[in-house]
Amino acid sequence: MLNNFIFIVLPYAALALVIFVTPYRFFSNRLTWSAYSTQFLESKTLFWGINPWHYGIIPVLAAHFLGVLAPGPLKVFLGNQTNLVVIESIGLALGLFAVFGCLGLLLRRVNAPILKRVTFASDWVLLYLLLAQALTGVYIATFMRWGSQWYLHTAVPYLWSLASFNPQIEYMTDFPLVFKLHAACAFLIVALLPFTKLVHLLYVPVHFLMDPPILYRWRTK
Repeated sequence: MLNNFIFIVLPYAALALVIFVTPYRFFSNRLTWSAYSTQFLESKTLFWGINPWHYGIIPVLAAHFLGVLAPGPLKVFLGNQTNLVVIESIGLALGLFAVFGCLGLLLRRVNAPILKRVTFASDWVLLYLLLAQALTGVYIATFMRWGSQWYLHTAVPYLWSLASFNPQIEYMTDFPLVFKLHAACAFLIVALLPFTKLVHLLYVPVHFLMDPPILYRWRTK
């Protein structure tokens, strides 16, 4: 029952929410389609949170997507033991970097009273989910070694089976609970994407490059 919920119900529910809720939010209230930048309110702790988070999580996500899009070449590349050890080491370091950044962002929300008016329940849920995702990823990288290789033979075929609407959860059912939690967090984050500030990931502000510069003047006595 748990396996069916995590590996069948959650991914398709998350996909449905992204497909139907995201355009509704975009066309009904585009002003909320933003990360609600709080840099003007607090920037010191933000620097130590947002930069490690992005520099850690983006390469890790890119590696996950690359495994889905090009599993064959990666199998060949990781078949070399040296390449495998190097990739595993880099991945673990990036995961720890992401955990550090996420903790910084979480503590920033806790310790900066000025941010309370722009912090919503969805922010807390999202931050805790992101932290859980990063922590379980680091645990897997540490205690379930060579994940970059077995990921190609298990999770990738499962994800392609989801895409073909023929979910083959037998690829995933024998994994330890921590891996299932890692997968569940990923699907929950996708499901919450249309409801949270994370939706700004889907918006590429290319037109901003063509906007004229904005001049700010301080109003003083």
